[in-house]
Amino acid sequence: MPAPQISVCILAGHGLAALDACLGSLQAQSSPTSCELLVGGNLTPEVVAVVRARFPAAQLCDTGGRLPGAARNPLIDRATGDLLLFLDDDVTAPPDLLSRLSQTAARYPAASVFGGPNDTPPQSTHFQVVQGAVLSSIMGAGPVSRRYGARHPGPADERWFTLCNLAVRRDVMLPFVSHLVCAEENALLAELRRRGERMRYEPDLRVFHARRPRLSSFAAQMFKYGRGRGELLARRPSTFRAAYVVPSLLLTYLVALPLMIAVGGQASLMLAPLALYCCLTVATALRVAWTLRRIDDAPLAAGLTVTVHACYGAGVLRGLLLLKARRKPGVAEWISTSSEPAETVRLPGEARGAQRPPPGREAYRSEG
Repeated sequence: MPAPQISVCILAGHGLAALDACLGSLQAQSSPTSCELLVGGNLTPEVVAVVRARFPAAQLCDTGGRLPGAARNPLIDRATGDLLLFLDDDVTAPPDLLSRLSQTAARYPAASVFGGPNDTPPQSTHFQVVQGAVLSSIMGAGPVSRRYGARHPGPADERWFTLCNLAVRRDVMLPFVSHLVCAEENALLAELRRRGERMRYEPDLRVFHARRPRLSSFAAQMFKYGRGRGELLARRPSTFRAAYVVPSLLLTYLVALPLMIAVGGQASLMLAPLALYCCLTVATALRVAWTLRRIDDAPLAAGLTVTVHACYGAGVLRGLLLLKARRKPGVAEWISTSSEPAETVRLPGEARGAQRPPPGREAYRSEG
């Protein structure tokens, strides 16, 4: 049997309803693109049942308490497709996603990485719609805003992609860094870029990604994103870009502002950066409200913009300054589709005679 063209790799973890919707959207693809499905995560019997109901032949790997990067690595090792498509389980795919990906990869054979935006789903709440609009704005998410809203197609780098919608050719794929709380795709893409691999952004390669339902969960998400970026910067300073630390500098400035004024600094001069920030935030909020055709959305948009910056900035500082010791990934277990015993997957060198990955992959893994 020829190798499938696309290996779809998904981590379960956002609930049964989200997973079922994701799998249903893959089941409803309009063109008969050859693909295989690999699902990892903490696979309870209920999760297994949901997957088997949609895709009886799916390959399932219980990765237990591994961090996301480590949890995806067994899927990479098992995948046989020419393209590895990584999706989050709270994503739904348009019916032409797989066919468009296949066509794009054929059209740009020199490119190794492909992706597009993750849009706000059509049936989202008002809070989620404004949240998505803020994230797709330059002021809201800076250089990564193109991940949340369509931009012009063309060559790209890691700022254009996110792991909820990312495709990589298998022959250049590397293991994800296993010890980052998130941002593992940024480490991967930075390394692929260093090795000279080309990347292609196509707005037609879009998915719909569920936004957080409440302010508290949105703030926690932004903090986690920032923490992952901070951990990555601490471990790999070569991935630094000034825009990634601007929110942290803003927080530091705000904390130091009263002291600077108290020790005799000219208040008007010390307050000028804050005034500029407020003006830009208000301007962004008004633009978001105008885009959504609801002027009443401006206060919410302003509040969410500040939330992004405050929580992301705090997360970056947390990742930079309180870097945890690396934890060793646990054992991953493939769930058999028959009465055969499950297959246990260990890290290279954990078990005697364990198969080691290709030299390039091992070198990248040890760098982490």
